[in-house]
Amino acid sequence: MAFPSAPSALWIVSLLTALFAAAVHSNIVNDEDPLQPTTSDETVSVGGTVTLTCTVTETDNSSLQWSNTAQQTLYFGEKRALRDNRIQLLRSTPTELVITISDVQLSDEGEYTCSIFTMPVRTARATVTVLGVPSTPQISGFEKPVREGEKVTLTCTSTGSKPPAKLRWYKGDTELQGRPDVVESVPDDPTYNVSSELILEVSASDDKAIISCVVDHDSLKDEQKKTEQALQVWYAPRVEISPEAIDGNRMAIEGQGFALHCKGQGNPEPTIFNWEKVEGELPPLAKAEGALLSFSMLNKSDNGMYICHAGNDIGKGSGSYTLDVQDPNEPYFPTATPTFFPLPNSPIPYSLPDVFQGSGSDSPDFLSTFSPDSSTLTPVISLTTPPSSTTTLSNVLFPDLPSSPDSSSLPPSPVTPSLTSQTPSVSVQTNGVNTFTVDARNSTDTTALSKPPNVDHAVIGGVVAVIVFILLCLLIVLGRYLIRHKGTYLTHEAKGSDDAPDADTAIINAEGGHSGAEEKKEYFI
Repeated sequence: MAFPSAPSALWIVSLLTALFAAAVHSNIVNDEDPLQPTTSDETVSVGGTVTLTCTVTETDNSSLQWSNTAQQTLYFGEKRALRDNRIQLLRSTPTELVITISDVQLSDEGEYTCSIFTMPVRTARATVTVLGVPSTPQISGFEKPVREGEKVTLTCTSTGSKPPAKLRWYKGDTELQGRPDVVESVPDDPTYNVSSELILEVSASDDKAIISCVVDHDSLKDEQKKTEQALQVWYAPRVEISPEAIDGNRMAIEGQGFALHCKGQGNPEPTIFNWEKVEGELPPLAKAEGALLSFSMLNKSDNGMYICHAGNDIGKGSGSYTLDVQDPNEPYFPTATPTFFPLPNSPIPYSLPDVFQGSGSDSPDFLSTFSPDSSTLTPVISLTTPPSSTTTLSNVLFPDLPSSPDSSSLPPSPVTPSLTSQTPSVSVQTNGVNTFTVDARNSTDTTALSKPPNVDHAVIGGVVAVIVFILLCLLIVLGRYLIRHKGTYLTHEAKGSDDAPDADTAIINAEGGHSGAEEKKEYFI
């Protein structure tokens, strides 16, 4: 075998050194060399599209070329060199060459080379990293319902991730802490399988709770992969007793029907119900039918505490209710705001006087109803007043009307509420005379609402007294005036003129003056 001569060997070594130096500096940007190509590294997920760009500052009419990881030429300028439909030319100019690779696979990962065939040849490399997309996680370990207080172990597994994915646990919107992830590599494949465990001690509140396992990975920027598992927890019933409406009435009133409903919340649903009364047996008129305890007619002897026991296959639960039967004669005063209706064709505004404008505990309770009539629009307002009292408020609302004779004996004062009195009525009539009358329930006058208002004799007597007093004053003043103007007057009649036959004789007889004449006094009345 012949060996090359020393000069030839030296030439070969020099050529290899030059090529090695060019390869080392091929990926370094030399700002002083305008013909040096530049590239950039790219990261893409499996199934995505990657874009490779190679540029130079200046050109000497040399062509740019892209090669794959196996140093196979992909594009030389605008010419396709490798027949792979996934690889497409995006742009080709004397200073730029851009290609795209679609549907990227894990095998496409590696270094891609851009070259420009100058003297010497200049190259640049771009590293393409392909991410393995993890699969949708799967939760295992929950096959059947668990009892309250027991522990359940859930396992979440995801495959195909590169690099390894991270798993997170959630219950609803609350993150839970699971065991550290277990990462396993896949033989003959660059991907990994990841699993995580969650140990959870369940309670009744965990029934139907949603447990989620979420995958975190760089390849899942625009989407989230997770799986959910609904828990099923068996627990004893939680019992609550509530009144059941009968004919729309939920009040426990003596002489009326009533029912109690035992609501047991458990898993599974309770099927056994037992009723009992503390300190005694169930009343004879009480009938227990499963979750319902009904009373055909209540009485005071039914008062007491009732207990309902509800049970399922897991256990039992109890609830209690205290029954307090009310007297039917005791009024029920709901809190309400009085409603007033305007009177048609009435110049007087319809409003309550100040006597009813109370506040706090002194304010009467009102219940307003509206009962129109063919000729009368009558708002009826219920309020609480002392028992056995009748109050006429005509003078308060309508001062021009005569007052009731009973009103003189009642001082004006606010109406005092009474919890034991019955609800009276207040009515306003618009046909004829307008009146506003408050009648108590225990009043003996059963026709107070139908009779016209009585005349207040006290007011009439007062008016007459005032008139008489004024007349007396006028008479006294007039008498004093007449006494001051009384006087004595002297007449010019001559004495004896009455016996004179004519006027001349009377004058002659009158001569001599009035020395002897009698004074005549005249009074003007």
